Amino acid sequence: MPADLPVPFNAMTAQKAPLRTHTPRHAPYGWHGCLAAPALMLTGMVLLGGCAQSPARQDTYTTPISTCAYMMPTVSGTRTYTQGLRGASGSPTSGQSNPIDSAVAYGNPQTPAFCDRPLSDTLRSSIELADYTHLLDRTGLFPTLQQAGPFTVFALPNAALETYNTQNGGQLLDPASTSRVRNLLGYTIVTGKWPHKALRAALAAAPGHSLSLPTLSGQALPVWLDTQTEQVMVGPPHGQSSPLWVMGIPQSNGVLYFTRALVLPPAEQAAPGPNTP
Repeated sequence: MPADLPVPFNAMTAQKAPLRTHTPRHAPYGWHGCLAAPALMLTGMVLLGGCAQSPARQDTYTTPISTCAYMMPTVSGTRTYTQGLRGASGSPTSGQSNPIDSAVAYGNPQTPAFCDRPLSDTLRSSIELADYTHLLDRTGLFPTLQQAGPFTVFALPNAALETYNTQNGGQLLDPASTSRVRNLLGYTIVTGKWPHKALRAALAAAPGHSLSLPTLSGQALPVWLDTQTEQVMVGPPHGQSSPLWVMGIPQSNGVLYFTRALVLPPAEQAAPGPNTP
């Protein structure tokens, strides 16, 4: 499956809504003002014709020209899908309490990632990385991503972490496993900045189309190019590895990727894990 590129959003293309003015509700109307009103309106137009608009009326939502954004996908909600219960005629089935199709009524919202914000801000805003961010908090790694870096994060999606946690008896949330979980997460955070184009160029030039990148766990993370699918893979070629899902969102202190499956350090390779998000 080819990796999905994030969709760029240019804030400068947004159309601004015109300002609207309303007659003050307290303005009195009476017969005695009918003759004076046209004269007052004409005088006001003459006086205001050459005046500049007050700076106080400027749009408070103006976005700097240098700002860009990408939309981050969300698929976690599909696991709670409920099909609408309907009769043969297409109308809601009589006596059923849930005629609403959740996939239609409650879509999974994408969330924006702004290029001029740090990794810590973007992780907090991503629905699909909620579990990953929670574990970064629990293990004390999150403040590291608030620093200047740069860092390249290969973030693990919700489904991969939750399946692994279920298969291992809830160890990801066990206080006794904090050191182990910290090592697992540190293995997904590379020291250095690797945008997607630079990563592909380095892989194309490297022997065997493979790189070993330094991580916060102290272990090298293999990143390699699958020559059959042309996909960038993360993790050992002969172990549990994952294709990339989101191809490198620029951040002020690094780059953010999503993986499609779990990426485990060598000591954890024997443990079971999911293959898809």
